[in-house]
Amino acid sequence: MRALVSKGFTPRRVRELEGEILRLTRRYLLPALDGDGFEVVSDFAGRLPMDVVSDLMGVPESDRDELRRLADLVVHREEGLNDIPPAGMEAALTLAAYYQDLVAERRRRPGDDLTSALVTARDGGDRLTDQEIVAFLFLMVVAGNETTTKLIANALYWGRRNPEQAARPLNDPAWVPAWIEETLRYDTSSQMIVRTVARDTELHGRVVPAGHRMLLLVGSANRDERVFPEPDVYDLERDTSALISFGGGRHYCLGANLARLEARVALTEFVRNVRAYDLDEDNAVRVHSINVRGFAALPISVSPR
Repeated sequence: MRALVSKGFTPRRVRELEGEILRLTRRYLLPALDGDGFEVVSDFAGRLPMDVVSDLMGVPESDRDELRRLADLVVHREEGLNDIPPAGMEAALTLAAYYQDLVAERRRRPGDDLTSALVTARDGGDRLTDQEIVAFLFLMVVAGNETTTKLIANALYWGRRNPEQAARPLNDPAWVPAWIEETLRYDTSSQMIVRTVARDTELHGRVVPAGHRMLLLVGSANRDERVFPEPDVYDLERDTSALISFGGGRHYCLGANLARLEARVALTEFVRNVRAYDLDEDNAVRVHSINVRGFAALPISVSPR
């Protein structure tokens, strides 16, 4: 499946999106900067990734606000509860039905988008079923939207909490990639993943049997003092090459390059247009989720350049 999906989700296709990402970034960011401040998630960071993913998949612009609302419901959890709420289940079914219709339409009339590329992808005699394509599109809209939204907001949050570090990208946009990578290490959007153990594996004197599931704490690994000296310090100058926020090996995130590209364009435009900013922490709201870590709302005040 990964080999087939990769035929549609290519690095070239991602690179070609940069101009559109810049256009969408300016579309949402510049009006938000007209006042003294804005709410980062609803006005900017929550809108950009959904539009980028939807544009990639060929979703009409008129449908994107509703898909964003549904995707938010899928990942939301009530405080203190881990179960998927009824609204989340209903949203998941609605999203799946929408993408089923989209795939059926692209089978009839292919276009120049990722959905069409997945429909026509072949690897020898193998091809993706409609069910597999729908599952991938569902993953894209939930994972690709939520995690990138949280990455942008987390970078702004921790930058302001560490003003001496934020001063670097605010004074020189060349620091933006380091800002992104340290945020990915320090407070990554996706905190944990589950894997099935392929064979009996001994760890720390205990054998984990084949077939058992293991919970891997990505957020904890990114703070491993054996890999990152002074891991609880937010430092844009550190070497972040060992971070595992996007997984590794055959499970390495297909959307890693797209997430980094979106964050780089978004935060570069931010620092080019903002001289300084502050957080309204009293009105910041965190997402209630066992896995996704970030903000549902992050109001900030800004001093435009």
